Amino acid sequence: MPKAAAATAKRPRSKKSAKSPMPKTVPYRRLPSVIELSKGALIVLWRQRWTILLILLVYGFVNFAIAQGFSSGLSVASAKTQLSSLFHGHLSSLGGNLSVYALMVGSFGGSSSGGSGLGYSMLLAIIASLAIIWVIRNASNKAPASLRDSFYKGMYPLIPFLAVLLVIGLELLPMIAGISIYVTAVNDAVAVTALEKLLFIVVMILLALPTIYWLSSSIVALYIVTLPDMTPIKALRSAKDLVRKRRLLILPRLAFLPVALFIISSIIVLPFIAWAAPAAPWAFILMSLLMLALTHSYLYNLYRELLL
Repeated sequence: MPKAAAATAKRPRSKKSAKSPMPKTVPYRRLPSVIELSKGALIVLWRQRWTILLILLVYGFVNFAIAQGFSSGLSVASAKTQLSSLFHGHLSSLGGNLSVYALMVGSFGGSSSGGSGLGYSMLLAIIASLAIIWVIRNASNKAPASLRDSFYKGMYPLIPFLAVLLVIGLELLPMIAGISIYVTAVNDAVAVTALEKLLFIVVMILLALPTIYWLSSSIVALYIVTLPDMTPIKALRSAKDLVRKRRLLILPRLAFLPVALFIISSIIVLPFIAWAAPAAPWAFILMSLLMLALTHSYLYNLYRELLL
């Protein structure tokens, strides 16, 4: 054997050359189910129940004192009377009670007080949301959270938060346009036959698809933008990176939230509408306050899971 070949044969192989330097792809962690996300959200709220409750009480008092004047803007008893002819007097029927409940949803948030009341309600809801998110973030990091700090320290990302909300509002335009086209076509008798209505439904769905695609990341950006030294553009880009290749997994978890909240609130409020009409607006108001906290806790829990 030649000396050069012998030297090469005796030379030990390095660890780097022993294995192929192929990069490893780290798979995404499995996202929790909606039940697991809901359970985690409830646990966080329970740990900070007193601070969250105080935030909701402050928000509710100021909102209904300024925007609504302690009125839901709807008389449940009179609404039931007006709907009696539509449901042939069966006021306890599910259809009649659901119709009254839909009217309560429409009149909530100061809409009955005009544009100024609605504007005040939206601003107060944003302030309460930032306070709740600050408390939930501190609870997730096992840091103390107080009512005073939630309103003082939690307000610093107000402008970036509003900027992301503005982007979400622009992203909703295609869906709103699709719904408007369908409603106008049906009301103006442009779509009369079943085939024509189906055609406009397809158009509505096609226009809604971009909105659904964008919202799957922009909703996550709402929680990223509340981090220190975070800009709206950076938050939106980070959210897009987080949801990449996982939108189909995220969308069902996002769709579950409004459906679950509607079912739970209906189960609680509908008995008041049927048998205790004067108390129904107050039951609805309390449920609306609780739903604000549940929404942010659930969505923040989903955002945290995307980081892992």
